[in-house]
Amino acid sequence: MIKKLRKNIILVNMLLVGTVILLIFAVVCINSYSTAKSNLEHSLFMTIDKSFDDFRHPPEVFGEKRNDNPPQQLNSYIIVSADASGKILSKNLNNAEIDENKLEFAVMTAVSGNRKSGEIDELNLIYTKNDKKDRITIAFADNSSLYSSLRSTVFVCAGLFVASLVVIFLISLALSGIAVNPVKTAWRKQKQFVADASHELKTPLTVILANNNIMLAHRESKIQDEIKWLQSTEEEAQHMKKLIDQMLFLAKSDSDDKKPELYDVNLSEIVEAATLNFEPIAFEQNVIISCDTDKGICIKGDTTLLTQLCHILIDNAIKYSYRNEAVTISLKKNGMNTVLSVNNKGNTIEKEEIHHIFDRFYRAEKSRTTKGYGLGLSIAQNIVTSMNGKISVESNQNEGTTFTVVF
Repeated sequence: MIKKLRKNIILVNMLLVGTVILLIFAVVCINSYSTAKSNLEHSLFMTIDKSFDDFRHPPEVFGEKRNDNPPQQLNSYIIVSADASGKILSKNLNNAEIDENKLEFAVMTAVSGNRKSGEIDELNLIYTKNDKKDRITIAFADNSSLYSSLRSTVFVCAGLFVASLVVIFLISLALSGIAVNPVKTAWRKQKQFVADASHELKTPLTVILANNNIMLAHRESKIQDEIKWLQSTEEEAQHMKKLIDQMLFLAKSDSDDKKPELYDVNLSEIVEAATLNFEPIAFEQNVIISCDTDKGICIKGDTTLLTQLCHILIDNAIKYSYRNEAVTISLKKNGMNTVLSVNNKGNTIEKEEIHHIFDRFYRAEKSRTTKGYGLGLSIAQNIVTSMNGKISVESNQNEGTTFTVVF
């Protein structure tokens, strides 16, 4: 899928940019031809203006050649003076040769035309004319140079176009790799998420099915005799429900771009209430909870989500704390920011693992002996991000592990 996406990006990019470049080169070729044609016509007009007085008093007889100095733009040209019927009265061939019949045909074509300039494709000629009383002055020049120049321009543009396509391809190849990296990462995470979720769901399902098989094998037994299998099924079902709820929360967070509605909440009260809820659990685990919060700290947030955040952080701290150690919960104002931190003394998180600690289903090696799914911290990060906050973690032997949330 990623390779196909990358190929499509390259193809679309080359088609779009290639089309734009092709249009630019087409405009260049057309403009180049038009400019050369306009210059040639202008030179012919200048030649007519220069020669007009001479034609009124022509020193040559019909058919005699003259070599006047033409404008610099023209190397060869023909100037003809004719009457309204197209009869040639005089002519001036400057470095040019033409058959008399062809010249007569060219003059008749030019005289009969309504335009002041034009081309005679049959003879490869371009002309301009000037009507003066009873005489029409026509200047002819070979237009093959126009097409030769156009062909040269087309060949140059074609070469540049091919070279541009090669450059565009190489650039597109590099940029497509950068563009698909987020998609590749998301795809890899999605596949890993599905694999991990399947693995986590498989274990309780296996236990539930095994328990059912045992109870089905003892159809005559009383409920009291099989109570341990029912309790085991209930426990695994609750674990599955918790896992599914967590996955649904993350899925909803991913699909819903709309942030939760934030309002003024007393974070101090939420933290203290959450701490109080976990005191029995901490007592059972022989862990001491120490809560140091400033009173009356309010932020823009969602009470339900903030309660869930506190529960996740405090539950993790207790779960991974050494026995007879303290879990310290702190809530302070730091300038314009509100800082919530939860610290415990337990197994430290390795530096290479810290970068993945908020990944879904990720669990550090030292924590795999403790029951869990590896989704809690991902949910915590989603909650904090939805409220425009930041969450981070630091872990070392001296100070233990500290999760810090800044709003």
